[in-house]
Amino acid sequence: MTRTLPKGIFKRGDVYAVRFSVPTELQSVVGKKEVIRSLGTKDLVEALGKRAEVLEQIKVSLFSDFEIPVTSNARTSYGTTVRETAHRWLSESDGITNGTRARYRNILARFEDYSGNCEVTKINRELALGFMDHLKSTPSQKTGQLLSHRSLSIHQICLASYWRVLEHWGLVDGDMKNPFSSLMRRLAGQRQKLDPRKKNLRPVTREEAEALLSYITGNGRLKYQQEMYLTVRLLWVTACRLGEIAGLSLSDIDDQGDHIRLRITGAKTEAGNRTVMVLGREDCELLRGAVRRAKVIEPCCPENAGLLFPSLLRGGYDRTTGHYLGKALEKARKALAMNADEWDMHSFRRSGVSALVNAGVSKEARNLAVGHSNNDDIGISVYAKRGNLSEVIKATFETLYDELGGSLSLRSVTAVRY
Repeated sequence: MTRTLPKGIFKRGDVYAVRFSVPTELQSVVGKKEVIRSLGTKDLVEALGKRAEVLEQIKVSLFSDFEIPVTSNARTSYGTTVRETAHRWLSESDGITNGTRARYRNILARFEDYSGNCEVTKINRELALGFMDHLKSTPSQKTGQLLSHRSLSIHQICLASYWRVLEHWGLVDGDMKNPFSSLMRRLAGQRQKLDPRKKNLRPVTREEAEALLSYITGNGRLKYQQEMYLTVRLLWVTACRLGEIAGLSLSDIDDQGDHIRLRITGAKTEAGNRTVMVLGREDCELLRGAVRRAKVIEPCCPENAGLLFPSLLRGGYDRTTGHYLGKALEKARKALAMNADEWDMHSFRRSGVSALVNAGVSKEARNLAVGHSNNDDIGISVYAKRGNLSEVIKATFETLYDELGGSLSLRSVTAVRY
């Protein structure tokens, strides 16, 4: 059966592309009748989801390159009211389920009504506390009962996430504390609610890391097979965050021959902007091969030009390259059925710090390598908390034994025999 594709979408080989017809009055300026842009996917549903965004990018590119006045159909500005920003967040976020999206939409609609759809710059702690008091005293429309503690907590989580998105967009004061944080603070004498989520994630073992590599190598149907394989290799030897590897630019990769230096930029803190070195010969060759591919592969979107992984689709409200790569790696990790509830992809970072602690590397050197401030040592208290630190403990007691002069001896008294 022949499938009729939606208007403007067609296939170039196996990959879907979109066609934008240049208005007749602009064709003489642009020099072409249509603009064709790859959607970077073989899946029709995914292509349909990306179509609007890519068309908007084409329009913006045309108007900026040829200095053509922007028409009402090509506006890229967004409103700054609660209703407009909430709609933008939920329409752009692709990392939450449909059920959660619907729940958040209802919560934001309640806050919109309470705030009078105010500008987001008017949101403050007083407004947030007032809204929570309003929720506590307003019966549910479904049950007629007051909202439970769990329902109130979901409201608080949604609104706190909404504020973080507003911060990311630069619509609110970044130095202002999240007004929706700690709205459910316990009263004096109230029992602390137990968190059912496990918080004892440990470092990943070599066996588990190699099993993950084997799974990726043996599964040729993985969309990001090459990117996943190289990422796991680099996570193991650099103790980087996944997003730091996924967002690497070619200009941040400095090949020194016997090793390759990676310049990590764009971190939240100054200490996070650092230099990481790849020393293994095989790892360096893999990285060089990826650099060569990146220079000839057509990026899936303009923002990916010049990146180490130009084919990665961007996702999440902040449109990061690590969004879908992280999901793919998590899916592969869970498919191993190897203690999947005890470690995650961030456990590669835990393994790196644990290895440095066992090797006796100083706190300052560890923090310099992993990108943390030297004010506090979070190596043992956080990353290596559940790691195997037997080597450093053994070395410590060997030092203690030597400094004490060895075992006690009974030179003048007959030794007790056992």
